[in-house]
Amino acid sequence: MFFRKKSAAPALPSVRILAGDHVVYEGLLKDIPIKETVLIEKSIYFFDDPEPCFIHRDAVRVRLTEELHQELLRENNAKPGPLLISYADLSGITSCELL
Repeated sequence: MFFRKKSAAPALPSVRILAGDHVVYEGLLKDIPIKETVLIEKSIYFFDDPEPCFIHRDAVRVRLTEELHQELLRENNAKPGPLLISYADLSGITSCELL
């Protein structure tokens, strides 16, 4: 109880996204830039909020990055999935990989 060793938290997924031969994003999946239009659209869908506050924006971001994570786990190749292309505010995505 008091002196029990805490279990390690699961590692946050990292991703590398390329446009051609250039890395356009490498970092934590939770920090990937998401298009503002997608954030607003999903905020309206989930919360009926066209002008989302920080809490709603963050909740939408968590949901979207989890969807992206599941898509990346399903797609075992370097080809970007449709969610990544539509959600990420990165242009010219040609490949991606979980790190």
